[in-house]
Amino acid sequence: MKKDDCVFCQKTDLIMENDLAKAFYDHAPMAKGHVLIVPKDHYVTFFDVPKAEQQAMIELMDEVKPFLDDKFHPRAYQIFSHIGAPAG
Repeated sequence: MKKDDCVFCQKTDLIMENDLAKAFYDHAPMAKGHVLIVPKDHYVTFFDVPKAEQQAMIELMDEVKPFLDDKFHPRAYQIFSHIGAPAG
C-alpha cells in the first residue's frame, strides 16, 4: 500500500523490483553502490515482515548483487537491518 508521507513509497528511480519488494540507491550512501531493499508494504521492523515478503527481499538481493558486482566491483558486502533506536 502506497503512502503519501513515506519516502520509500516516493522512490521512482528503482534499480530492480519484484512483486513484494524493491531496490534503490540510498540517498546518503555509506559506499558506492549502497542499496536499500525494502518491502512494498509497511512494517515497523524486518521481523514484522511476513515470511513471503522477507523471501522476496532476499530473492531481490540475490538479483541486485550481480548488478552491483558488474557496476562497482566491490571488495565486500554488508547486509544488515537497523532495528530499534540503539541500533541506529
